[in-house]
Amino acid sequence: MAKSTSQRNRQVPSPLTQVAPEVVDPRWLLKVLGLVVAAAAILAYLSLCFLIYQGSWQLFLHPSAKIDRTPAALSLPFDAVRFDAGATGRPRLSAWWIPAASPDSPTLLYLHDGKGSLADTVDQLAQLHGAGTNILALDYRGFGASQPTHPNQSRMTEDTNAALDYLTETRHLPPAAIVPYGVGLGAALATSLAVSHPDLPALILDNPDPDAAARVLNDNRSRLMPVGLLVRDRFEVEAPLQTFHRPKLLLIGGPGDTHPGQDARAQTLSHSLPDPKYIVTLPSSVAPGQTSVETSQDAYAEAIRRFLDEALPSTRKK
Repeated sequence: MAKSTSQRNRQVPSPLTQVAPEVVDPRWLLKVLGLVVAAAAILAYLSLCFLIYQGSWQLFLHPSAKIDRTPAALSLPFDAVRFDAGATGRPRLSAWWIPAASPDSPTLLYLHDGKGSLADTVDQLAQLHGAGTNILALDYRGFGASQPTHPNQSRMTEDTNAALDYLTETRHLPPAAIVPYGVGLGAALATSLAVSHPDLPALILDNPDPDAAARVLNDNRSRLMPVGLLVRDRFEVEAPLQTFHRPKLLLIGGPGDTHPGQDARAQTLSHSLPDPKYIVTLPSSVAPGQTSVETSQDAYAEAIRRFLDEALPSTRKK
């Protein structure tokens, strides 16, 4: 009996027995901390890539909804028109129709640069009107009084096609009397429209940027990000023009030269244009020997008239 009691006493641990504390390896803590920091950096990088992808249109386009000036400011007759009803039944696009003195005159589909709104083009539209043409000047969605949204090349291409449909289906103008006229980034849209519609007789490019995407992709600030994969818009001009063998006018300088170095970039395009082509260099301001701004304006209007006389002879003779 004493032996059994002694065995039980040995099996029961003493309440004073102390257990050694567990020690966390500091190397494991450093590994976990490193993984957390790496995961946070990757998430931040992917978030930044997503933001660039969503907002890449802002690298090219700088729209304004302000319409504080119209052709009426220069006593130019015009009609503010709206068209292209969306799913809601409300017209999405706003434009100005500026008629020529003769109803048989050709029509320029004016596609402005990727900044501001039509309010910034009034002076140039007045000079174009002096060439004796009808003008439909379009504000893309996101610009001026058109539907407010974030513009991009895809939407703007849709808008230019809708404007052409308006001219042919609502105003019943023959495509053979319609010439797309693109300024700056608008030249890419005018080129796309002309290439995809072989019934359009000619094309006018006003100080185009031949490779707008390259300027964005080559920016030093873009080297840390895969901008080439994130930027959807390209606004190409040179490549599509290689398949366009109808008359085309390239204007360098003049009222469409609104960006520093824009005329130099347009000049590089002149050598790669396929025939038939007409290249006109205009002074961006009053040149030495000129007595007034009107002299430069007259040269601009005369260049348009002469090109249309060559490209649309049957229309111009009516």
